[in-house]
Amino acid sequence: MNNVTLLTVIAFIFFMSRGIIGPVSSLYMESLGANYVAIGLLGTTFSLAAVFSSYLWGQASDRIGRRKIFLILSLAIMSVNYWLTAAIPSYEYMFPLSLLGSASQAAYTTASLALMGDLLERRHESRGRRIGTYRGLGSLGFGLTAFISGSVADWSSLRTTFNIAAIFMAAAFLLALRIKETSPSDRPISSIGHKNDEQLTQEVETVSVTPSKRNQKLPLGPLLISTLLWFLVTGAVYAVWANYMVGELGYSQAEMSRLWGIASLSELPFMILAGWLSDRLGRLTILSVGFLAWTFVFLGYVLVPVTPWIIIVQLIRGFAYSAFTATSMTYAAEARSKPQRGRVSGLYNSSGSIGSILGSTMGGALAQFINFRIMIATNAAIIFIGAVHVAIVEIRRSRD
Repeated sequence: MNNVTLLTVIAFIFFMSRGIIGPVSSLYMESLGANYVAIGLLGTTFSLAAVFSSYLWGQASDRIGRRKIFLILSLAIMSVNYWLTAAIPSYEYMFPLSLLGSASQAAYTTASLALMGDLLERRHESRGRRIGTYRGLGSLGFGLTAFISGSVADWSSLRTTFNIAAIFMAAAFLLALRIKETSPSDRPISSIGHKNDEQLTQEVETVSVTPSKRNQKLPLGPLLISTLLWFLVTGAVYAVWANYMVGELGYSQAEMSRLWGIASLSELPFMILAGWLSDRLGRLTILSVGFLAWTFVFLGYVLVPVTPWIIIVQLIRGFAYSAFTATSMTYAAEARSKPQRGRVSGLYNSSGSIGSILGSTMGGALAQFINFRIMIATNAAIIFIGAVHVAIVEIRRSRD
């Protein structure tokens, strides 16, 4: 099994672990005594730790020239973290566990994206499609377990979902041990010749950032702004989405998790499609389209949160999620060459974490003190402004 396949299988299992707890985690916090503000603060704690740790892990992986050690340690720590989470008696214990979980998850996401970028460095024209497939299979794993997580909680308990998540993370850890990684010093001397470091860096830069004219020399600014906005609105809405669906709209836990699962299961084909489109139409174009789709998703939650319309809304959510995720991950992987890819991956994740801090705090507070619908409508307006901004950047860039 080659490294790309191994990383993909690990991502599939990692997201299975995330999926079994994703739809019910806020319900678990509520069952431990947390109100909506406390749930938002827990999300803030998680994201705040990720802001700093993501960039640090990226720098560290660039400095030592290897990513595997970060994958192994992070997966092991996340497994233990979920076992502990399943055993705590009240939500206050979640604050230190969130810090630990955030730092370890940041190490995994930063190192895995950087390593995938390293492996696909020379595959210019299909990079978006390949990363879309890699991430899409992760969404499939998430969707499969998200679809049944509410039923598991109904049949057994909310704690059981975290125990299952720990088992999945342990399996991913065992697979990560099989990754074979080479450092720059392992390259044959014949491939280096007598070129100095500056010449080598220029060659790598040329190889890694010329997939097509539309995707040449992509600036970091639009990526980081788009990532911040996306995590802000999704962090706000999905921090308490399960509570909205179950507590206000009357869905059962099983129905809510199945709706979440429908969106996640649709992401595999949509991720591949979004990656392919971004290879041909440009990363910024697909980011803008994805943001526009998010506007319709949030409006759907406010205006038509009932069957059968909610199913259509969730399918649009699958496309919207895929358009951002596949495109932004590819963007981050190719924006800089291998010696700087870990840093960019860390900046990308840190930007998302800052957005999550603002979003989870805002979402929990607005839901607690005003109402869910106003909170969701506010985020629809924010992401629409983001769609317009990214479209303007692409139009100006195409004229230059």
